[in-house]
Amino acid sequence: MSTATEEASASVPWPEPPETDEVLARVDALGPAWRERARALDEGVEFPHENFAEAKAAGLHALCLPTDYGGAGWWLAGRFSPWYKVLERMARWETNTAQLLQVHNHAAGIIAFHSTPEQRDRFLPDIADGAFCASLGSEAHLYENGAEVLESELTRVEGGYRLTARKGFASVAAAAKYLMVWCAVEGDTPYAGRMVFAVVEVDWEGVELLDDWQMLGMRSTISCGVKFDDVFVPDSHVVGTPGGWVTDDQRTFSCAYAANHLGSAQGAFDFLTGYIGERPDLAESEAVRVKLGQMDAQLFAARSCLYATAARLDRGDDPDECEADAVRTMHLAKDAVLTIPYQGFDLVGARACHERYPLGQMMRDARTFTLHFRDDLYVERLAQLALGKGFSAKGGRGGSTPFEEGAGATAQATAGA
Repeated sequence: MSTATEEASASVPWPEPPETDEVLARVDALGPAWRERARALDEGVEFPHENFAEAKAAGLHALCLPTDYGGAGWWLAGRFSPWYKVLERMARWETNTAQLLQVHNHAAGIIAFHSTPEQRDRFLPDIADGAFCASLGSEAHLYENGAEVLESELTRVEGGYRLTARKGFASVAAAAKYLMVWCAVEGDTPYAGRMVFAVVEVDWEGVELLDDWQMLGMRSTISCGVKFDDVFVPDSHVVGTPGGWVTDDQRTFSCAYAANHLGSAQGAFDFLTGYIGERPDLAESEAVRVKLGQMDAQLFAARSCLYATAARLDRGDDPDECEADAVRTMHLAKDAVLTIPYQGFDLVGARACHERYPLGQMMRDARTFTLHFRDDLYVERLAQLALGKGFSAKGGRGGSTPFEEGAGATAQATAGA
């Protein structure tokens, strides 16, 4: 461990790798305040800075950092399950904050995994100390139409590269120091085989955060667009070997999205049971109880699939088989988070539409967030697998990083990972 790491070790978030229950308890201590602030943040389209400060103080920003740098060491072999359980719990309290912490922790984990030792000593102590990271993959732009194709390339110059690009849906950018940009080195070979990560600091010359976040839901994520105008990226800030995300890293994002959707669905169910439990006319209705029972079973099925898939990842099972299970899980979790808030209006009645109740925002957030990966594209891949056409988690046909063969990558590849 280098001098830089030693200097940071006195104040690392997790001096010892934490037990899952300890982290869940910290989430539960913060959750009520996160939920209380959700409506005002949604109305004001404001980033949850106070939530992030609390999350940092609780060590929730370092869950996917290596233990050598004060992290929990999650989202790695043998340590997938606790990450998904904690992410589910965060989303149960407040889905926007959970999504932002999901993106930050994934970006921090990718930087840690793909960096050289020197780069780890440069970036990881700073991240452990509270420097937040955004993940910029999507090149779908809000005011344009047409299919998305990843095209951002680094142009070689002395001492590093130049980057001119525009990214969309940059969750965490509003609070980030580091913008982890999915891009490729120059070349004529397929994009996925040239892809690296440019770790750009948000205050560098040529970086511009766009004011373009006017959305149906997930408003407080402020997942704005970002422009890079001839930004110089030194060699020290280019992380990973070309194509390393596809060839060297077995991780994907599907289970994390499933965990977030599942937690959000559980939060909606919690509201419904709490409201109905205080209304004897509703609680004594057999029709209402039947619908609640169906929702309970729906949550159990999705959660069982999530935990089973996480256990396979922990064991190091075949990554393609794990990702197929993860896509199945994501489908079930999406179905739960889309149907439970929506059906809840029929159970509660017209008063559920009043803004004093959270069901409307829950439904808007769910409808917005679940479009991150279009469900039809992913269940179609499961059908192809069932028809004997195969499934590759990161190849031409697969899960949450489905790069097509050829010069580009599909729109679903890396947006807001």
